[in-house]
Amino acid sequence: MILLVDMDAFFASVEQAHHPHLKGQPVIVCGDPRRRGVVTAASYEARPSGVRAGMPLQEARRLCPQAHFVEGDPEKYVAISLALLNLYLSLTPDVEPFSVDEAFLAVGRRDASLADIHPIAADLQRRIAQRFSLTASIGIGPNKLVAKMAAGVAKPRGLTALDEAGFQRTFWPLEVRSLWGVGPQLETRMRSLGITTVGELAHAPASALQAAFGIIGPQLREAAWGRDDTPLTPYHEGIEAKSMGHEVTLPEDCADPVYLEGTLLRLSDQVGRRLRAEGYVGRTVCVKLRDHRFRTLMRQRVLPAFTADHRQVFETARTLWREHWQGGPLRLLGVTVSLLQRATQGGQTELFEPDVRATRLREALDRVRDKLGESRIVPAGSLTHRRRLGHVPFGPVAGRAPKP
Repeated sequence: MILLVDMDAFFASVEQAHHPHLKGQPVIVCGDPRRRGVVTAASYEARPSGVRAGMPLQEARRLCPQAHFVEGDPEKYVAISLALLNLYLSLTPDVEPFSVDEAFLAVGRRDASLADIHPIAADLQRRIAQRFSLTASIGIGPNKLVAKMAAGVAKPRGLTALDEAGFQRTFWPLEVRSLWGVGPQLETRMRSLGITTVGELAHAPASALQAAFGIIGPQLREAAWGRDDTPLTPYHEGIEAKSMGHEVTLPEDCADPVYLEGTLLRLSDQVGRRLRAEGYVGRTVCVKLRDHRFRTLMRQRVLPAFTADHRQVFETARTLWREHWQGGPLRLLGVTVSLLQRATQGGQTELFEPDVRATRLREALDRVRDKLGESRIVPAGSLTHRRRLGHVPFGPVAGRAPKP
């Protein structure tokens, strides 16, 4: 049986636990509250006012003026997340982190029933509250899909156990967007086919879904029945990254192409750094543009070969940006590389001396930045309008262990 442990309003709850005067108060976690940005997390006390993650801080202040705005502390959240993983590992070795505040656990015997697992989950909730002063919602199911969706049925402090039949009773009447994996664009396309609920998706012809959505269509139909054969990958076996990216909310809406291009270069540089630091290469580059009206556009392109070179990432991201930017003010830019594999698998032998020199130069620069910090060496093209930017909006890349 599978558990999905979902920490309730994790970032905001951590701040409330560490600062007793914030308990019971509306808390909004964000970047620097003095700068323009968006809501990272909102406590349950702030949510009735309409505050939600991703909302501009200015709007959050208008909706909930009495809220406490707290600058996020990623290192603290990661440390607590790792401590939670250690707690889960005391229960079972089969733990798969899903995000910083969620994890799948395989518990009990293969023939265990929902009733057998319920006390185990309840005891885990109690131990989390006792040790961390935090609450968690837990979903129990025969697979990861059902457990994940069950965890969201009764938040916060929820404990919901569903088998496939219970999943169908609970979710078939709901709108199709409630199904894990169905986003706004997919929902719109399904509605155009007359599919408005999870139940209607479950009973739609698989052939029609494949014709409309490709291979994902029949997979979503299976999910609508509560069926999922995705294996749980235990924490100790390691989980391969699927993508790496960086994005930044600009200090002010910007339509200056030189400044935007410099920002794309800095983002690409950071993505390349992360890829090399963690031993990956990638083949798909995606650029994310969000305009002053909060309309988001994402476009991607497959490269001829795998790479961790920021120059190739930047050239592709810049091309996508130039093709799709209409010239209006942007508030956010992002660059992501996906279709990843380990560098030892995807790397190509350096055939030409310039390639060898470029690789050695990147490695030398990486060593300098590992030692002295990210801001010591940055691409010259990213320094445009440096005074206007006022700060480096990109977090540091973790240093790599020295090679033996």
